[in-house]
Amino acid sequence: MRCVVCDTRTDEPHDLILVPGKNLVTGEKAFVQEFGDITSIERDLLTLASAIFATDLASKRDEREAYIRTIQITIPVTNLRLFNSLKDLILSSLIVLSSDNWNIKFVRRNCAEDNLKMAPEIDGRVLLFSGGLDSYAAATYLCNEKKDLFLVSHITHNNTVASSQLELKETIEKQLGKQLQRYAFRVGGRKLGDYYFPGDNEREDSQRTRSFLFLSLAALVAHRKGCTKIINIAENGQFAIHVPLSAARIGPFSTHTAHPEFIHHMQSFFRELFDKDNLEIINPFLYKTKAEVVSMIPSKFRDGIEKSISCWKSSRVSSFNHCGECIPCLSRRVALEVNGIILAEYSRDILVGDIENLSYDNNGKRNLIDYLEFAYSFRGYSPRKKEDLMIQFSDLYNDFFDSDQAIAMYCRMANDIYSVMSKYPKVSKLLR
Repeated sequence: MRCVVCDTRTDEPHDLILVPGKNLVTGEKAFVQEFGDITSIERDLLTLASAIFATDLASKRDEREAYIRTIQITIPVTNLRLFNSLKDLILSSLIVLSSDNWNIKFVRRNCAEDNLKMAPEIDGRVLLFSGGLDSYAAATYLCNEKKDLFLVSHITHNNTVASSQLELKETIEKQLGKQLQRYAFRVGGRKLGDYYFPGDNEREDSQRTRSFLFLSLAALVAHRKGCTKIINIAENGQFAIHVPLSAARIGPFSTHTAHPEFIHHMQSFFRELFDKDNLEIINPFLYKTKAEVVSMIPSKFRDGIEKSISCWKSSRVSSFNHCGECIPCLSRRVALEVNGIILAEYSRDILVGDIENLSYDNNGKRNLIDYLEFAYSFRGYSPRKKEDLMIQFSDLYNDFFDSDQAIAMYCRMANDIYSVMSKYPKVSKLLR
């Protein structure tokens, strides 16, 4: 995919031409509505993050060997020297995030550079608020701290997720008796008149680069509010470290949307961009299972759990909002049932179906088998088996997290899986 971002359409040969305000929504309008104005560096960051996200959506992956894409983007920025100096950090972040071959060329935008607005530092936090179970859990305990809390959401045309974000915020506000500050930005690509953008069926649905956009929005809000200390990205350890469940899911087939290595590169990028050495991005749930995350939700907020969305297919599975057969759905179900929470929210109840007689290429069966095999590998682990486990799951070799804590987390997760799955007769037959 060759993409160019420009102020007007051009006759130059490119696969995709993105024009801000037309087929590229950068979020600048919403930012100005919230903060009154925008500096050149802030505009440059929004252009960069939105262009990456939109190009990702427009570049549909092929299968097998062609799954990895080569993506070239030309992006205009006012602060050309600054962004060229940060290109390596940007590319390192994207490689970890999507495993694609990225090449970004910055060109000068014909605008004057200006100074960053420096807000007085406050003891506050910015939380990525996606409408998911983990971000809801983080909001329920952070809101009780004596610190300012700012929620940041990315909204698209997925009304299911957008509604979830609003309902979860309202649930927390009802219990607190006060309003939370939330900043919501609509960012992405769209077809507008003669300005082309692929339709839903032609788009890439993995959305791996959404985290780059999401964190950029959070960093911008944190910068304007003076919250330099901590930006929170709340993701349980299974999906943050995200050791592939099987050999078929390694490399680009496994998502790293909250991986510690990606977070490290993004933190370095924002520190340089905003000239703030004390800016931090933390994941408070890095070494927690999803069941442990759910257990942290205070009882007064538990009614909101059913309003959260965990499924990758939430907008395509009828009124249930959860397909019931993807890995996030299986993980959510285990986490809830370990905590005694049973919800009829799945379009397909894979745990009570005739699993053995399904063909192995059935998507639900394949996910369930991989999930159980993964749990079996970690169940009954002892330190003497660490070397074998590290060889089996080579992603555990990583300088950006503690492998011992990661293994311990996966062992607890495996016990949770067995405790829940053993209660379902047709699934228990598959347990070893």
